Amino acid sequence: MNTETRLFVSNKFKEYYRHESSTIQVPADSSQREWGFVLFDKYFPAKFVMRRHIAFTAEDRLISYLRENAPAHAYYSTALYEYPAAEMRKKGWLGADLIFDLDADHIVSEAELPQYSYQELLQLVKVETLKLIEFLIDDFGFAEEDIKLAFSGSRGYHIHINTEEVRGLGSRERREIVDYVMATGLDMDSFLVPVTVTDLKKGGHGSEKPKKGDLRFITEGWGKRFRSGWIEFFHEIAKLEEKEAIKLIRKRDAGKTTRKKALEYIRIAKDETVMRRIESGQIPQFFKPIWDGMTKAVTKNVRVKSADRIDESVTTDIKRLIRLPGSLHGKSSLKAQPLTIGSFKAFDPLADAVVFGDSPVEISVLRDSAIKLKGESYKVKEGEIASVPEHAALYFICRGAAEKLN
Repeated sequence: MNTETRLFVSNKFKEYYRHESSTIQVPADSSQREWGFVLFDKYFPAKFVMRRHIAFTAEDRLISYLRENAPAHAYYSTALYEYPAAEMRKKGWLGADLIFDLDADHIVSEAELPQYSYQELLQLVKVETLKLIEFLIDDFGFAEEDIKLAFSGSRGYHIHINTEEVRGLGSRERREIVDYVMATGLDMDSFLVPVTVTDLKKGGHGSEKPKKGDLRFITEGWGKRFRSGWIEFFHEIAKLEEKEAIKLIRKRDAGKTTRKKALEYIRIAKDETVMRRIESGQIPQFFKPIWDGMTKAVTKNVRVKSADRIDESVTTDIKRLIRLPGSLHGKSSLKAQPLTIGSFKAFDPLADAVVFGDSPVEISVLRDSAIKLKGESYKVKEGEIASVPEHAALYFICRGAAEKLN
């Protein structure tokens, strides 16, 4: 980014902070948090220079800083400190919010990334974020109003929980939460129990009646999710032709399922009697030979997906810096849009997180790039001079794909 382009972007960010500072979502207890900023200085964007160990005694001082400096990136500590401006060992840790970071490169492997468009990656991340929210509410008992969300401004979402109950959790307890939603180290057999004498007496009707030796899912947590996952998986298989069904089964189990076992899955999926037993919560005893394969296939689909795992370092780090909701992302020009669970479902980051205008701006294109913003598609090629709306120009510039022409 040359000097003229950097000044153009900096001035546009400054306009945003001076006119839209009311949309900044300042975290609770902001005076007890450390703040960090990356500025549009001579080092940007070649070198990521973080100015941190900054504290503000009041919210209006933070807002004044944003208006005056218009940072490329703005962060605050998830932790609360007695002395937030001191060096790390002298800060005096008081507690930390519980934070989750879901990003496209956590869900799709690096090798697979080129197969997806930016829009497709954002949709994949949204699906997994919804799954995580369900875990937090249904399995951990968090209230909807305690869960705050924000678009990261790039390729994912952050989930914030800052209740008193979570602030005292250590790294180990936070890692256990990640392990649970990722199904890491979980013994899925522990979510099954043998049918009881009462079950046998109460039973169902005819072929649906449980039999001695059958198992049933527990009705909460992973047991409930597992049951729903089995039913969904079998219904999906039943709709497909044999060849496509085998392909899906092998994909879910990383190619480890033999053709013989896959055909057994298909037979079960198309057997209405067996499916009624599964839908009533039963696991017939003749499932034992295929149990391990089914467990892996269903778990992979039900858990919060990740090429590796949720960014555990963000969740378990009790002194982490996280992007300020409402601030701008210096590598996209998009807003780290604050969200609620209610607004999240309808949120379109490539429209709703776009804050700049439509005035034409001429750019010199450094590399091929394409994006769809505010419902319009833009595609530029290396070496060309293009005139695009301001919001598209800023996106291409911040992504390092263009320079502004004088």
